[in-house]
Amino acid sequence: MENATPIDKVLQRAIVLEEESASMYRTAAAAVKNAPIRARLEEMALQEDGHKRTLENVRAGNIRWAIRRAKAEPVPDLRLSDHLEAKPLDANADYQAVLLVAARREKAAHDFYVAMAEMVDDQLTRDVFQMLASEELRHKYEVEKTYEEIVYQAF
Repeated sequence: MENATPIDKVLQRAIVLEEESASMYRTAAAAVKNAPIRARLEEMALQEDGHKRTLENVRAGNIRWAIRRAKAEPVPDLRLSDHLEAKPLDANADYQAVLLVAARREKAAHDFYVAMAEMVDDQLTRDVFQMLASEELRHKYEVEKTYEEIVYQAF
């Protein structure tokens, strides 16, 4: 990747982050004893695989289309997990713990891309970072909606 453009480098880093997330979910799935939680972790790993494929397609195709689409589809932030403590996942992790770790991980990725967008001068590179931030916020929203539907319903 010696001759890679800055945007290509950004997308490659994003792909690595998706791979790391998928790996973390698979490792946690292998460790938990609860079958429904294990299934949800495996599903989350597959979603991260899908995010990786999307990024690879963006890298290979029309980046400007992806940026326009991200700008046209604003994502709400439920902020459910922002003030809750996420503990490391272990073999006894419950569904709430899994969802909190996932939401916090998506928030960290979102915050990373927002910070990177603020650091660059090139508008296209900034737009790519903002697109990636939007995607991570979308992932966080999906996890928090699940949290709201499953965990809050228990109260």
